[in-house]
Amino acid sequence: MKQVYLVSEDEVTRAIVRRILTEYAPALTVKSELPGRGSELRSNIINFNRLSETTPVILLIDLDTTDCAPVLKAKLLEGIEHKENFVINIAVDEAEAWLMADRENFSEYLCVDLDVMPQSALKKQGGMKECLEMDIPAKASYYLTHTLAFMSDNDEIKARIGAVGRRCKGKEYNTALVPFIEDRWDIERARRNSDSLCRMVRRIQQLEHRIVVSGREQE
Repeated sequence: MKQVYLVSEDEVTRAIVRRILTEYAPALTVKSELPGRGSELRSNIINFNRLSETTPVILLIDLDTTDCAPVLKAKLLEGIEHKENFVINIAVDEAEAWLMADRENFSEYLCVDLDVMPQSALKKQGGMKECLEMDIPAKASYYLTHTLAFMSDNDEIKARIGAVGRRCKGKEYNTALVPFIEDRWDIERARRNSDSLCRMVRRIQQLEHRIVVSGREQE
């Protein structure tokens, strides 16, 4: 087993990375998880890049309000020589959109009608090429906590995930979503609705291949 560092903002995004590793790169195992808020992650990019020279680092960060993933990546790496084993992944617009991309399973988990779930659409994100991503009328986490959760037929979902006013997330947001990610999230189905998720899966697979091949050459 080859070890990697996992870097992301919260337990939901860390669970997403762990699940992708399990499904698509079983030869890789997490040595340590390095959490931090978005601003903290950005300020530590140089350190993560340097760390990847000895142990690969997988970063998952949200696009949020930046025009497109390449623009955000360029900002993160400004003035830095990007190391091959520092794998930067950007969720459009937030990682929660990747959960919604598995429309059938997530609607069932939330106990909401499939008809009210957001759908995917081709969009331009600052470049010439259109990308397929979930078409959500607000930031994904906000729409989930302030709209979808309250459409649920399950009062427990409303209480755990729902939020009102300025509250960002429900009181049991992470503990409610992590079981879905671990047990019910169909990544292949979600990939059909999200190019950014497809890109992350490919990068993880390429990292595993690179590490495994390198390990064989050193034997």
